[in-house]
Amino acid sequence: MAIKNLSHYKKRFYYGIFPVDYLVLIYSLLMVIVSIAFYQTLDKSLVFLIINLVVIYLTLYLIYYEERDFRSLRYRLHTWLPIITFLFYYTQSTFFDNLIFSETFDPLLQSWEKQLFGIPLNQTLAPSLNNILAHEIMHFFYFSYYMLLFIPGLVMFFNRHPRTHEMIFTLTAMMYAHYIFFILFPGDGPVIDRQNIFPKGVFFIPIMNFIYSIDGYQGGGAFPSTHVTSAIVVSLYSFDGFKARRWLIHIVTAGIIVATVYCSYHYAVDAIVGIITGALFFFIGKYCYSIWDHPSEMPVEP
Repeated sequence: MAIKNLSHYKKRFYYGIFPVDYLVLIYSLLMVIVSIAFYQTLDKSLVFLIINLVVIYLTLYLIYYEERDFRSLRYRLHTWLPIITFLFYYTQSTFFDNLIFSETFDPLLQSWEKQLFGIPLNQTLAPSLNNILAHEIMHFFYFSYYMLLFIPGLVMFFNRHPRTHEMIFTLTAMMYAHYIFFILFPGDGPVIDRQNIFPKGVFFIPIMNFIYSIDGYQGGGAFPSTHVTSAIVVSLYSFDGFKARRWLIHIVTAGIIVATVYCSYHYAVDAIVGIITGALFFFIGKYCYSIWDHPSEMPVEP
């Protein structure tokens, strides 16, 4: 009986799991191990441990009990849970970025910036304009990253585009790899410069200040810029998924790349390397997904 039940669960697991679920489970389990092993030294390790365990439980629950009904909340949550985890796991990586090195690599990044451009671009672009409208527009582009993570994918999802799950898989692989790198190579970026460059603002500047104040202006996660890497991945997928509106996504992508430096959230080298890693993970994700068996992703028609 036990063997029969085990066989049943293995079958349910195989026919219910999405390829991206492996990434979520492996990364979440890795963070559980890190949280337990360094419980006494890491900030908020208990909070993140609970979040990691909740993500694992929720993922397993959806694998076993989600029935591939496109109209169901469980199918939609199963599809979008990996993207939702970015909101927590990015912050976790910035809290864990002193796990190996007590100091950040910002001096090294600043030296690279100086070698490439001779000047710190983040301290040059915005002050040279000194225009509140330009500041607000650039902060809008930086904020649009959060919309870019969801809106294009949701349009593809509700249009039943066959590349929807592939794009989510690629974004997740790219994000998790970068989060691990943030822990191994901490960099805060030039966020501290913002208080001397930008006024309180009218709309998007206060919004971004609020978003960054949620975790107490916790530094880290600057190199490479995941704003840029994500925008590059979505922009490349737009050639197939948004042929009629891809020009809009390309404009937003270009705006995000400039805004990361203009708004003093990243050094220019963060954006440059983000362009490179975003393009690399686009091809890595497509290749890994193409060789993966994924029978469970396609919803059953009513």
